[in-house]
Amino acid sequence: MPLSPGAADGSCDDRSANAFRGDVHGQLVQARDIHGGVTIHASQAPSPPPPLTDVSLDAPRPATAVRGRDGLLAVLGREMRAGAPVPHVLTGPGGFGKTTVAAALAERARAEGWTVFWLRPGDVAAGMVEAAVEAGGPRREAERVGSARYQALRWAWRHLDAAPRPWLLVIDNADRPEELDPENRPGDQLGWMRSSPGGFVLVTSRVDDPLLWSPARVHRVGELDAPAAAAALADHAGLAELAGAEELAGRLGGVPLALSLAGRILATHGVLFPDAHALLDGLREDVGALDGLAAPFVPVADADRGLLSGVWELSLRLVAEREPKAAPLLRILAVLGSGAEPVPLRRLPLSELAGGVLGPLDEASFARSVNALVVHGLVTVERREAQAFLRLHPLVAETVRAGLTGSDLPLVELAERLLDHRRHRDLRFELQALMAIVSLRVRVHPADEDAVTARVRALTATSTAVHAEAFRTVVSLCGTLLRLGRPEDAEAALAPVVAAAEEQLGRAHPTALPARHLLAEARLGQGRVDEAGRSFRELHADRAEALGPEHPDTLDTAYQLGLIAIRRERWDEAGEILSEVGEARLRTAGEEDPLFLFAAQNLAYVAMRLGDPAEAESGFRRVHRVRERVLGAGHHLTTDAAFYVGRAAQERGQPAEALRIFTDVLRNWEEQLGKDHPQVETVRGRIAEVAGSDAGTPS
Repeated sequence: MPLSPGAADGSCDDRSANAFRGDVHGQLVQARDIHGGVTIHASQAPSPPPPLTDVSLDAPRPATAVRGRDGLLAVLGREMRAGAPVPHVLTGPGGFGKTTVAAALAERARAEGWTVFWLRPGDVAAGMVEAAVEAGGPRREAERVGSARYQALRWAWRHLDAAPRPWLLVIDNADRPEELDPENRPGDQLGWMRSSPGGFVLVTSRVDDPLLWSPARVHRVGELDAPAAAAALADHAGLAELAGAEELAGRLGGVPLALSLAGRILATHGVLFPDAHALLDGLREDVGALDGLAAPFVPVADADRGLLSGVWELSLRLVAEREPKAAPLLRILAVLGSGAEPVPLRRLPLSELAGGVLGPLDEASFARSVNALVVHGLVTVERREAQAFLRLHPLVAETVRAGLTGSDLPLVELAERLLDHRRHRDLRFELQALMAIVSLRVRVHPADEDAVTARVRALTATSTAVHAEAFRTVVSLCGTLLRLGRPEDAEAALAPVVAAAEEQLGRAHPTALPARHLLAEARLGQGRVDEAGRSFRELHADRAEALGPEHPDTLDTAYQLGLIAIRRERWDEAGEILSEVGEARLRTAGEEDPLFLFAAQNLAYVAMRLGDPAEAESGFRRVHRVRERVLGAGHHLTTDAAFYVGRAAQERGQPAEALRIFTDVLRNWEEQLGKDHPQVETVRGRIAEVAGSDAGTPS
């Protein structure tokens, strides 16, 4: 109650000595002079407990049918209805569908009248107490015991055991098992994971360690088989049938998260990817593009579990909490274990591994690191003829490699030393690893031209004696060399590949044709226009006969003939060829088709050279607008289109606008290509021209 200072009659000489201001909850005694003892009998009310954490117990709802898990769901359903004597645990790598299986079981339980409680990581204790309240426990009691762990455990389980309705309790993403019990194994059933007569307990976790969970029954959730994966892909694309679904699903390794992302991409970018074949072509050389295309669908806060790169990085962080050396070891295995090839354990000698990126390493720490990767489902151990091998799922390996950057060059160099340690003893493994190393060298450290070129040539020499897969990889790498502005190196690597491909496979073989195309491009890039023209004309005739006149590859070769016409300044011929290519691709694939955009950009260039800068600017701006929408403002092809918009502005006598555009292009190209790249020198020259024309400052 509110009190006033001092005595009511004002007789207190020193009012401030017996004064109180403010509200009082409970008892308050005020006195000035006390003679004798004083006894006060009063019940002191305890301070109110802090409020319980606000948690959601609602289960996620599957967005599509759950494919390929009928057997597992049948087992879980039978155990749930029979009253399982132990909890059940779903284990497996992130992104393989553990949560989806649990959500499907929750849907079935809810349909049968069961109460469903869904607990998420970080909220397990608060969620359990809230579940017990919903099962009949008094909330006042819950508030009293909520902050006392042992009391909360006993109280929650007492009420869940006696619940009037059967319940399903899912503890999802228990990737840090200590959250279930920081003092005991979760399998001891002394913490939040217990069997109960009141319901069925299901846990999902990346930690695949039966000893940790025993006596709980553990089910490992793996990738989907081919039919189920293709059906899931079509479901996520919103289609009853999807052309190329099985091929794309195979490329994605049957991993449910990858299938979900790919399906959403197909559903959203139908013009760019009209079917699964088109997306497969886009992912053939870089599965990391899947995350880039799908990123707009996934909130940044959910990237750890919603994107492939985030899923594996989260796994690595969880592993590194226990074994710090496991994360760099996985990255080394991802480089060496390319193309689903298992890494022989004998190719990982401690004498070569110790030091550098792994630091000090002995047999015990190496064994613990390998075991940590196995437990988290990132690596499996195989044995053949008394030899041990470590295998990564191909999609895990490829996604990890896609995340490597220039700072990981020491790791790539360590992988090279490991490969050199016992060269020529595992030829297929060595070829696959060398292909991955060369590709990484080109991508993460292109400035080291001598090292990259030497490795491409070494791979070329190896590949000509092995199989068509190696040809395709060399062709891809040589394409990268061309994009890096090194046509001489690309030709040196390609010439023996083309010769071997034509001899072993034939001039019109699907592997020989793209190799011949790139070799002609390499010659054109060196200014050997006549020689390149002859090569492209022969190739165009072969492709038209083998593939048809409007096949994308045939039109791509025709496009190169259009570029040669531009080089020779035969503007009418160039315009005719490029118009035919552009119209064919626009008609069959739409304006987001890359070849249409290249043709449209060069048609605009032809218009500019023919003295029509307004037509040229319109064409350049259309290409830039589409690329910015599809690829993003920072993509190198968007920047390339912006450069030509600047060229058109310069031709139309708009120097301030041209200077603004060229300045942005220079900044982007320096970051993307390096300061010494020929394209960077070109845009610097343009800036100098415009600045010298009294342009003033950019608007």
